[in-house]
Amino acid sequence: MTHRRGFRGAAALAAGALLAAGLAGGPALADDLGAASRPGDLAKLSGRDIYQRVLDNSFESFIQESVLTSGDRGGNEQRSRFKMWFQDLRDPQKEQPRGTVIARSLVQYTHPFDIRHSGYLILSKLDSVNDQFVYLSSQRRVKRVNLRGEAVFGTDFSFEDILPRQIEDAEYQRLADAEAQGLDCFVVEAIPKQHAKSEYSRMYVYVDKQRYVPLLTRYWDDRDTEVKELKSEPERIEHIEGVWVPRRMTMRHLKLESYTTLDLEKIHPNPALTKSTFELRRLETH
Repeated sequence: MTHRRGFRGAAALAAGALLAAGLAGGPALADDLGAASRPGDLAKLSGRDIYQRVLDNSFESFIQESVLTSGDRGGNEQRSRFKMWFQDLRDPQKEQPRGTVIARSLVQYTHPFDIRHSGYLILSKLDSVNDQFVYLSSQRRVKRVNLRGEAVFGTDFSFEDILPRQIEDAEYQRLADAEAQGLDCFVVEAIPKQHAKSEYSRMYVYVDKQRYVPLLTRYWDDRDTEVKELKSEPERIEHIEGVWVPRRMTMRHLKLESYTTLDLEKIHPNPALTKSTFELRRLETH
């Protein structure tokens, strides 16, 4: 199988999309579902309201272990494993200035051997460009990078696809409701803002009305060509400590006729992570 590697042939990383790309507030959302599910209330929800509920369906922090399996039209497959640490740093009680670090993500690969110990660190900033660092085990050093459009080691996911998103990263419009994966869904068009440095011109997100989990996301490039689609398997969505978590998602690259499936094997919800968990030196220690 031909590897479509980012970083000019180098390896680097992994998968917050699995948790619906969200931030804090999962249990609170569960309390609201009864009132929010009334037809009159649902009709009043804006695109931003719906997408905020998607983001609210998440943990304040987590540690997860996942597997990426990629295949092409020739039937070839490759597999990699990684571990990810994520922490939301928002303070819901006060307004935070532009440039504040509001989330931290650290990923390290454990398999296959040629990329073992490679990883990345992302410091997500409010209304600003994120700080992004990559450690390549083959070069044994940390580099500051720009991950825009970079593929996650030989897969159909880009870094933008798998990192937790912020509500401020796009403008939202509610479209006509539709069906996806056999379920009734809200449909939201998300148009990335300039500061997000997105590789996409727009996205359509089909959101399960009962669980506020995206079941289908469609992606268009800057030439207005639909290039990818991401599906979650409804039967593999589990309720874990107040949060609906998709345990399997598949990204298909429509031009290359290839796919990558992300399976969540283990998750530790809301661990007490500290600032030291996300220090640059962690990329170089194993």
